[in-house]
Amino acid sequence: MRAKAVLAILLGIILLLFISGCGSRVFSIESVDISRDIDGDYAPVDIMEEFPAGTSIIYISVKVENMTPGDSLAVTWNYLETGDEINTTVFSPQETGSGYIGFNVMVDEGFPAGNYNALVYVNDELYETVEFTVK
Repeated sequence: MRAKAVLAILLGIILLLFISGCGSRVFSIESVDISRDIDGDYAPVDIMEEFPAGTSIIYISVKVENMTPGDSLAVTWNYLETGDEINTTVFSPQETGSGYIGFNVMVDEGFPAGNYNALVYVNDELYETVEFTVK
């Protein structure tokens, strides 16, 4: 009888450790930054909200924790002056991980002056809207 009680307690402890360990691995976003560039780890370089005329590429860097292959990030870039969607990019990882994920949009002839936004989606739900201008 006593062996069964000890076994039940041990199984309970193991189950509790398993459940609490799984709970600490929830996918989350640490930050979303728009920048002039990104480094080799996709971290933002020169975070800004206003870009000079002639800018041809703009970056968004999203810092994630515990992103799994079942998760996705998407960024939709919009030119607010005309209501045009410029680009949409979707990222889904091959394995669970944490770190920066970089997105960019390029306009060869340079972005027209005006107001823009980038909609950041997590698992197909809007997470954040980042606004920026080109002057």
